[in-house]
Amino acid sequence: MLTIQVVPRAGLDAYKLLRDKVTHEAQTWEWANRRYTRLQRKEKTRGIKQGYIEIGNVDGVLVAQIYPRDEDLYYFVEKFVGRLVAWFADDLVAINIQLIEDERPKRRK
Repeated sequence: MLTIQVVPRAGLDAYKLLRDKVTHEAQTWEWANRRYTRLQRKEKTRGIKQGYIEIGNVDGVLVAQIYPRDEDLYYFVEKFVGRLVAWFADDLVAINIQLIEDERPKRRK
């Protein structure tokens, strides 16, 4: 699994910045649920089902877990991180990417 943390400048809330931008201005991203916690791309580019991004908020820091539907995880992440930088370059301090090993269920003998 791939997790992205977005750290805003002091006094800002990265989740609220993203929520407002996607809700009112974004042309290629949309919310997949009414709670504004699941983000997806509107366009199905290159014939790839893009999957979704589960969004959370921890003290103003946005935490995003990437769930791709096809094998092209890095294309999906590239689009998301690129959009964050384009929209919020002046409002962010850091974007951290963590590669976390998926826990696989143990096989029964």
